[in-house]
Amino acid sequence: MPKKLEEVELFAYLGEDEFGSGEIGLKQGRVPAGIIALVSTHQGKLIHRDVVEQLQRQADIYGKTIHLCRFVLKEEVLTINPREK
Repeated sequence: MPKKLEEVELFAYLGEDEFGSGEIGLKQGRVPAGIIALVSTHQGKLIHRDVVEQLQRQADIYGKTIHLCRFVLKEEVLTINPREK
């Protein structure tokens, strides 16, 4: 398990907006907690059969390709530290 921020990988499903804006964004899915963006530090969670089948249905219905992508840290844009008490 990564111990440093620089070692963390993020996995996320990305795809074109279903309604024709042409923008690429995070894909959402239904999970027990509700509808959430499908992003994880563990690839295995995102290749679970139920998740893949759900995204396949989205791709079929809207005719848009969905990609599972891996991201690594390029730049830390903002750091928010806890305030002193």
